[in-house]
Amino acid sequence: MSDKESEFERRPNPKGWVPPKAPYNPYDPTDVRPPEGYPSEFKIPGNQPEGFSSIPKNPTQYKKVNETMKRLNYTPRPASELYPGQYKVLRRVDTNQRLNTGSRWFGSFLGGSIVVYFAFFHRWNDGRENVMSDFYRFRLRIKERLVGLTDQDYDDLYHPKGSNVVIKNVRDTDYIPEDIRKTTENEFALNRPSERHVLEAQRLQQEQEENLLREYDMHKQFAAELIRDGDYVPQVDKKKKWFGIW
Repeated sequence: MSDKESEFERRPNPKGWVPPKAPYNPYDPTDVRPPEGYPSEFKIPGNQPEGFSSIPKNPTQYKKVNETMKRLNYTPRPASELYPGQYKVLRRVDTNQRLNTGSRWFGSFLGGSIVVYFAFFHRWNDGRENVMSDFYRFRLRIKERLVGLTDQDYDDLYHPKGSNVVIKNVRDTDYIPEDIRKTTENEFALNRPSERHVLEAQRLQQEQEENLLREYDMHKQFAAELIRDGDYVPQVDKKKKWFGIW
């Protein structure tokens, strides 16, 4: 054996040495219990340190009582008289039933009153169009049938103001590239009309309307000339009277 191997060789255990055991086991007759007892039998464990620099905290009074009850296998519930090995299910007695019932009803009434007031009676957004306008007008219609309306209520009901919210259009070309926005058109796939297509359609529609108006003016002028020259006399159909009435 070399010198290096002899340096790391473990010396033998002394005579009569036995491997150490876990904390005291009362069911093992060979385990000799110290006369003062093991610390795990009487010492309540504390909170573990959160880090290497923190100090373990002492257990609280609640933790001591909880640990003692757990070791004694104690439960505050009484044992069942009908089912051995089980415990009674304790029923909580409501000693403030009238107070709890009254507070629940009062809370429901208060919450409902707030919702009804702000939905039907409050004049939101200075009378302009909003989400609650339908509920507000419904209340005004009922008020009109019962007691009548004031000038302000009449304007809110029959002449409501606009919402004063302007939504501006955004052109597709501002945020969608041209190659993605357009596809190859064929008989099965067509592009959606862009802004210039809509403008062109409006221009053509305006031209058609202008042509129709010109033709109407020409026909009207031609009919007036015929009537003035006496070439055309308008005829009025006379209906027969039935029992002296039309």
